[in-house]
Amino acid sequence: MRRGRRQRGFVLVLVLAMLVVLSVLAGTIAAVTGRLLEQSTQRAQATQDAVDMASTRATVMYLLSTQRMTLGGLTVDNLVSFGEEGTRPAQTEEDLASWLPLGTEIALDGRAYTGVGGARFALQDDYGLFGVNWNEPVQLERLLAQGGQLRTVPATALFNRLMDYQDRDDLHRLDSLEADGYRQAGMLPPTNLPIATPMELMRVSGWAEALQFLTPAEIVGNLTVEPAAMVNVNTAPLRVLMTVDGVDREKAERVIAFRKVQPFLSSVAFSEFLALPKSLDAEVAVYPASSGTLKLWPSKGGQVTLLHWNMTPIEDKGRPWREDYELIQSQAPNAGDPAGAVRSRLFAKPVAAKQ
Repeated sequence: MRRGRRQRGFVLVLVLAMLVVLSVLAGTIAAVTGRLLEQSTQRAQATQDAVDMASTRATVMYLLSTQRMTLGGLTVDNLVSFGEEGTRPAQTEEDLASWLPLGTEIALDGRAYTGVGGARFALQDDYGLFGVNWNEPVQLERLLAQGGQLRTVPATALFNRLMDYQDRDDLHRLDSLEADGYRQAGMLPPTNLPIATPMELMRVSGWAEALQFLTPAEIVGNLTVEPAAMVNVNTAPLRVLMTVDGVDREKAERVIAFRKVQPFLSSVAFSEFLALPKSLDAEVAVYPASSGTLKLWPSKGGQVTLLHWNMTPIEDKGRPWREDYELIQSQAPNAGDPAGAVRSRLFAKPVAAKQ
């Protein structure tokens, strides 16, 4: 009887041990299954985000190549302003030449919009950015002064070094460097070609130090290598507005708040709004450029794809636009920030099918 009891006790212990093992195994399987399901969901979401961003990119580029610009930005239909009576469909070629704002445009000042499938995008024209190759050192000084006393190279020398970095000769401008100076400093020699992106400024002697108060995203968000010698006050960000003679931070903030309601119709209207001296020759514009940047990012945040576009409608046998470069930024704008809706059926949500 004792042996039978021992055997039954052993069997009970064995059964309990097997139950514990099975419980641990079941828990492990459940955890692994949960992780696999989560990974599958994340991959599906990433795929959907990529599709939505690609669709948004194609749609925005289509609009840029087929729709006209006004002082308010990129139109999304064929309406034109009809004065106090509102808008009406375009009827003549003269209508299509109208630059008066409609109030339905996609602004080119970097504000966020909801794209296809919830993707986010933002447009910025090059006239709203600071043209490093085209603005005089006095305007460059106003930009760099926003970083405080963080640099040792004056704006005039930085401008000269940028010019020498791009030209094909070995002649030195004042307080500048050519290939031999770069080698002595342990830097890559100049390319002797126009810089391709604003980030290439980091390779020009003295510029990395001068721009250290800006993040990479702020550099591409405020500077351009395209021909831009005037500032579009309807699209320029705060830092670029502050490079306009007579405009400080407080005035720049007032400009940004006002243009969200109504764009400036002329440079005179801009000067009068800020009560700038009439003798002040402010180099400003109010109409957008035919080139700029497009930012794309998922609805819940993540990496930003930035591409530079350039409209080429008269290029022989070419596409109506050119994409000059594409960059990836590690941080998306705040996912909690509101994104405007585009008033176009191209961005409308599909109607759900009836069950």
